[in-house]
Amino acid sequence: MSIRMNAAIAACKASHKIMRMLGRTARALPGMIAMVIDPKIIDELSHGHKTITITGTNGKTTTTHIVQQAVINTYGTAAYDPSSTNLEQGIATTLCLDSSVGGKRKSDWAVIECDEGSSKTILPAMHPQVLVVTNLYRDQVDRYTSWTTARDYIIKAAKSSPETKLVMNADCQVTASIAEAVDNDVIWFGVECPVYEEGVADFDDSVECVECGAQLEFSHRTFAHLGNYTCPKCGRTHYAPSIACTKIENATEKSCTLTLRIDGVEHVVDANIRAGYDVYNAVAAVAGLLATGMPEEDVFRALAHFTHAAHRFEVFDIDGTPTRLLLMKNTAGCNQLINMLVSEGELPENLVCLLGAEIMDGITTDWIQDVRWEKLCAEKPQVIVGGPKYEDMRDRLARAGVPEQNMRVQTNYAALVEDIAAIKQPVTVIANCSTIEALRLELVKKYQPVDFWSE
Repeated sequence: MSIRMNAAIAACKASHKIMRMLGRTARALPGMIAMVIDPKIIDELSHGHKTITITGTNGKTTTTHIVQQAVINTYGTAAYDPSSTNLEQGIATTLCLDSSVGGKRKSDWAVIECDEGSSKTILPAMHPQVLVVTNLYRDQVDRYTSWTTARDYIIKAAKSSPETKLVMNADCQVTASIAEAVDNDVIWFGVECPVYEEGVADFDDSVECVECGAQLEFSHRTFAHLGNYTCPKCGRTHYAPSIACTKIENATEKSCTLTLRIDGVEHVVDANIRAGYDVYNAVAAVAGLLATGMPEEDVFRALAHFTHAAHRFEVFDIDGTPTRLLLMKNTAGCNQLINMLVSEGELPENLVCLLGAEIMDGITTDWIQDVRWEKLCAEKPQVIVGGPKYEDMRDRLARAGVPEQNMRVQTNYAALVEDIAAIKQPVTVIANCSTIEALRLELVKKYQPVDFWSE
């Protein structure tokens, strides 16, 4: 073990401890410091780990949490990041915290959520046994200029680690096109049934073939561009998944029962997720875990007892006001949140919509224009808007049909908590990354004594 590596680990641990004492999440900066001291720290600390990495536009955090819970339940421990910091510096922090100052790892397993852009450096450094790709959407136009930019990063990553098994969404044509450019073994997963009982999914956008540009035809479509597709011009067609959800039953606000077909055999399993887009995340996690060799019974047990990450369906009781937090990150993901809310039957009467434009969010807010807020605002809810980009949010909701007198602005998060407490009726918060984190930090001061970010 090199002196440089030991110094990097020690600096990471020390800065993490100081930042935690100051109430900070302490995931990015400690790893950044470690990487300055030892640029090869991820490579060095990954050696000998059994690693499963999860990437993709939407769903990677939920998929990662299912996977890490299964790994910990089955094998006792794992290196993972509870805060879902998925860039290189956050991953460096995760590995340093799971190591002694001398570089000896505490866990045999590492479960790593990885940004699509970071995959091109993480895979050649870590050489994971499995890479799960959840899906690929148009995401954060300031970062990825086309459908295929993130895909090309992942192709580069997979070529650097040819021994890595790829677990990929057969229903996403952009994800599926990765297979044609690499030599890695591929396991396909998919969903072969409707995910919303009321059929509110956003089908209305045409989908162009990534190969020739012709309009795809679908024999079955779940939502957005996902489904069983065929290109009538060039013949590109859907890969048959070896692991697929074929039925969703007993759907409640928090759980459902899934029928999973695994290599031709059907299994009825309980899932601690609500029906909807999270079904894809559940199937992705199952496929990824099975690819590592984990026994089916251990995989199914984790799926039944899975707990969501912070910001995802968390519910706080704010002095008698039940308040749930929903994270929006991009157009496609936010449309699915709205589809979920519409499918519940009664639209929320009280909304809090927060919008920021920090690096973690994507520095443009243009993506909210294509979100189908009209569906959510049909009953003209009472709305509080906030965050640094509240004006963009307010203007978009006004165009969606919310009357001016139904909206008010609150940009101070502590005051916002007080405003929510005064409502005394269920409140739904929809916010992007920076704003939901800022609100949650205020909430945990009084309403959640156990800090999610604690190790």
